[in-house]
Amino acid sequence: MLPCVEGGIGHVSRTATLARALKRADPSVEIEYVIDMVRLRPPNVEMTMQMGYQPRLLPPISRHNRNAVARACLGDADVIVDDTARYLLPLRACVPGAAWVSIPIPPVGDELFGDWPMMKQMDAIIWAYAPLVALPEELSLVQELVVKTGPFLDLSSVPDRESARTTLGAEPGSPMILYAVRNFPFSREFGIRVLSSVYGAAERLRRSSHPGLRLHLIAVHDREELRSILGLEAFPDWVRLEGVVPQADALRHISAADIVIGEGTSTMHEAAAMGTPMVLVPGPISETLLLGEALGRHEAAHSFLPDAVSAEALEGAFRAVLDRPEETRAMLDRARTLITGGGGVEAAARLILDIGAKRHRAAATA
Repeated sequence: MLPCVEGGIGHVSRTATLARALKRADPSVEIEYVIDMVRLRPPNVEMTMQMGYQPRLLPPISRHNRNAVARACLGDADVIVDDTARYLLPLRACVPGAAWVSIPIPPVGDELFGDWPMMKQMDAIIWAYAPLVALPEELSLVQELVVKTGPFLDLSSVPDRESARTTLGAEPGSPMILYAVRNFPFSREFGIRVLSSVYGAAERLRRSSHPGLRLHLIAVHDREELRSILGLEAFPDWVRLEGVVPQADALRHISAADIVIGEGTSTMHEAAAMGTPMVLVPGPISETLLLGEALGRHEAAHSFLPDAVSAEALEGAFRAVLDRPEETRAMLDRARTLITGGGGVEAAARLILDIGAKRHRAAATA
């Protein structure tokens, strides 16, 4: 697995979901992670290790070390899966026996003048998005390689809302807002705006109609930094902070929450599938903006463009979710319908296993 590690932790969690599906389909499969040190944001190493993998670290590549480094990191792979890291495809020349599968994000970009020659060399391209995010026109150049699976979801072992709230120690009748800080993957300026707005909106609600409200912040790396950003002498007892948690714990938090702040696509997919209300503040990149705008357009979530995020705006959205239960239930039904369906991660796992089997057969007859 070669997840993108220059942004948030969603690419690590998506490949981990795929890894579990591969193990379910074939317990003999061995999964290894390779992390590109050049583009690395450190939280992604911690996230990979929380998933149970000790990643191999890919150092900077030069003409002098590329063969040795590529073989050390990738040489025993039958199938290489990159999640938005297809720029590493040239290393395949050093390990010609491996198949290569790519998971892109939308819009892929103008491949006509970009990297379509690399995509043409893939064994398959997995489109892991719901139909409400249209396949980019540029992918028509490689349409024979594209397999539409839908989002990767692995929720069978996630506890229901009441069980999740009990295990997290949530007080009955106390609304919980969940926000994964993740060290501001969509830029520090945007992250500070969202954090300040979420905290400000929660504080306003506590002072008025929802005095028992709780704010859970997870994937927090520096508590003192957050305290300083918010101008607090200390965090109040209604704010709960946790570091990077294993994916199973993150899903448990989503299940327990009354409102999830959705910045990245993985969080949006998971919350929608679990029936947890969302207030979307999609990060300012094409992938998240497209999904967030589509969910908002279909009235499946409250969605804000980056420039529209403020404490006042989020307070209004939080009130709508908490105080209008019938409208919220209708939104949840629409979100679940829009996100679920398709073969999902199980279809992706079968595809990868088939590609690996073909490689083995070809090698045996060579």
